[in-house]
Amino acid sequence: MIADLTGKIAIVTGGAQGIGAGISSVLDQQGAIVVVVDKNEDAAMSTSEQLSNTQSSHLGVDVTDDKSVTTMVESVISNYGSIDILINNAGIIGADEWWTREHGNDDDWQTSFDVNVRGVVRCSNAVTPYMLERTYGKQVNIASIAARRGGTLPFYCVTKAAVVNWTQSKAAALASSGININAICPGLVWTPMTQRITDHRGSFNPDTLKSGYKDKDEFDALVKDWVPMGREQTPIDIGKVAAFLASDDAQNITGQAFNVDGGIYMN
Repeated sequence: MIADLTGKIAIVTGGAQGIGAGISSVLDQQGAIVVVVDKNEDAAMSTSEQLSNTQSSHLGVDVTDDKSVTTMVESVISNYGSIDILINNAGIIGADEWWTREHGNDDDWQTSFDVNVRGVVRCSNAVTPYMLERTYGKQVNIASIAARRGGTLPFYCVTKAAVVNWTQSKAAALASSGININAICPGLVWTPMTQRITDHRGSFNPDTLKSGYKDKDEFDALVKDWVPMGREQTPIDIGKVAAFLASDDAQNITGQAFNVDGGIYMN
């Protein structure tokens, strides 16, 4: 089986919904024991309960808090003995109600950086010592095609570009230690976060709307206009690439950022 993850211990941050839930589902299907991690513990529990592996579990974790992340890692090591896979998926656009502001404020920049960049770095640094002990580990950081060019939400785009750069830097540092670190840049994926982006465009840039409507109609119009392959990406699509990168089939791949966007960006 390609991307066989049988018995591997995987942490998925931001794993309760959207792309994170899709990744958790695919890792589960490939045999991994998945620890679904999310700031919303109830949602993390709900997603975990849908997984087929009865050894999977959930944790309520705030990736912006050192103690919370340290407790997460200690709990997983205590319960399972090792950490094979870290999927850094927790992400945010901006501060509370960012979509009601035409332009981002200082809180939007700080919040986005704290979660999207420092959260990735914090979780990676917390699990890496345990991976170094075994000279084995897979880390996959979820960036975005927003990392490939600027956009109307620069406080988000900049952080995703930083995730790609961090991936390359960390991969270079650990390449000789048996640890693979890669990134995925999802394209147009319909999630609660994407819906907020569409709402924001409809409120402040209505002339850019493709369909004249907001919500899913506008998203579908963007897919038709932007995606050469003509179809949206899904959380499961992202999960399948994450599962491959987290498997031993990808043992010679590190420091790469993969666009999963139906051909929007080709590089």
